[in-house]
Amino acid sequence: MKDKPLSIENRWDILYRDYPEIYDEFASVPYNPHKIDILHEKFNLTKKVIVDIGSGSGRSTIQLARYAEQVIGVEPEKSMRDQAVKNTTELGLDNVVYVDGKAEKMPLDDDVADMVVALTAVMYPPEEVVPQFIEEARRVVKHGGTIISVDVAPGWYGGELADFIDDPDADVELKSRHRLFVDEAGFSYFDVEQVSDYGSLEKIVGTYGFIFGERVIDHIRRNNITSIKWTFRVYYHNY
Repeated sequence: MKDKPLSIENRWDILYRDYPEIYDEFASVPYNPHKIDILHEKFNLTKKVIVDIGSGSGRSTIQLARYAEQVIGVEPEKSMRDQAVKNTTELGLDNVVYVDGKAEKMPLDDDVADMVVALTAVMYPPEEVVPQFIEEARRVVKHGGTIISVDVAPGWYGGELADFIDDPDADVELKSRHRLFVDEAGFSYFDVEQVSDYGSLEKIVGTYGFIFGERVIDHIRRNNITSIKWTFRVYYHNY
């Protein structure tokens, strides 16, 4: 790994491209309750064929595979797919595959999945990508299937430390996603409160702080913070 700066200051593109190991650490931090368990309670993932959009380093895909018959991880960044394959192979899973693709262009046939799930997937700019994602997901999902998108709720970018994060455009994007899913496309939604527990000051600074900025790092260190509260919004539609 190249010399690591103190923070990438919300540059997720740099994180995905240059620091897949750090993203993987961030994605591996335990949440209570876990998003996938919440989805299973609400939608029953058992024996389903699920497409996981923006699968990243495979952590969401692997969790979905605990319930599903098959999971297809769709991820455009090669470094992330490589990390995902490594993580999946180490666990010996045989019901997971990864493909090169995006939310707005899935390299999949029509009517192949029971569910299309996007867990905090990159959809930028939302005004362009979200409608394309919905159109593509409707093509890929079978009749009677479900499309789900899980995002940070508006006002909660970075969780409870949102006020210390210098990214004013982030909440604008989250509000835009809400409008596009709910007002424009008729999705239903519900909110989920979760806590991510990093276990140590060193780990939260090296992952969460590394992503969200030096101002956040200063606040974390001053207050000895090792866990973060979040509110996530689950958008869903049955077709």
